[in-house]
Amino acid sequence: MNRDALADFPDKTAPFIEQFVRGLRDVTDAIRHAYVHGSVTMGGFHPRQSDVDLLFVSDRDLSDAERLGLMRLCLATSTQPYPLELTVLTERALHEWVHPSPFEFHYSEQWRSRLEEATIDELLHEQRELTDPDLAAHLKVIMERGCVLYGAPLHELLLGFEDEHYREAIKDDAVDCLSSLDNHPVYSVLNLVRVIAYETDGRVLAKREVLEWAKRQPIPANLLLVIQKAAAAYAGADSTFSRTELIDFYIFANERLFPYEDMDELED
Repeated sequence: MNRDALADFPDKTAPFIEQFVRGLRDVTDAIRHAYVHGSVTMGGFHPRQSDVDLLFVSDRDLSDAERLGLMRLCLATSTQPYPLELTVLTERALHEWVHPSPFEFHYSEQWRSRLEEATIDELLHEQRELTDPDLAAHLKVIMERGCVLYGAPLHELLLGFEDEHYREAIKDDAVDCLSSLDNHPVYSVLNLVRVIAYETDGRVLAKREVLEWAKRQPIPANLLLVIQKAAAAYAGADSTFSRTELIDFYIFANERLFPYEDMDELED
């Protein structure tokens, strides 16, 4: 375990992660590599709203019993005190990378809510049929801004990965953010600017870094104010957005990210 990195993690995330890793070892002996990414490693972690993002790599496929044990471990650990989001991939999936990638196991709090409609066994069976385009974004962030808990650096395992896979993943997320701008303005604005930053100069930004980057760009004052409000809300302040502000930001982000495409076609 990378104790030096754990010492730099915010709040009580280090003991939370250590506790989960200890529990994981009781579930399976297949995990060879472990990584932390997201706000924990990028400096924007908020104890009341942030997930702890983890990625594990196994040396083989997990058995049904191991996947069931892992789901039960996640259900017992996540939100105590922080929500977990984690994925397990095999070394084979990294050595033979395809986008979007299949995975062995995934958990986020959305899966807990799904248990109201299905059993754990049904959810695990459903996961076997899935691929996750977001994994390309997670892997890029791990390589750029993540932390190795134990095992090899991710770039030593990953073969066939292209930056275009990351770009496709974040552009897909941008489409979702544009469609949810009214309902989730803070998340959507900050993530749209993160995508614009990567398209502009290849920067992989944390949400907390968005405003400072935007201030250095030729962004109109009214749109910069929207970004400033979103950054303030992310930091815990009360912020509200007018309908006009969100429409103007929608037009701006759409034109920057999809200048030659019709958003109606993108949403189809």
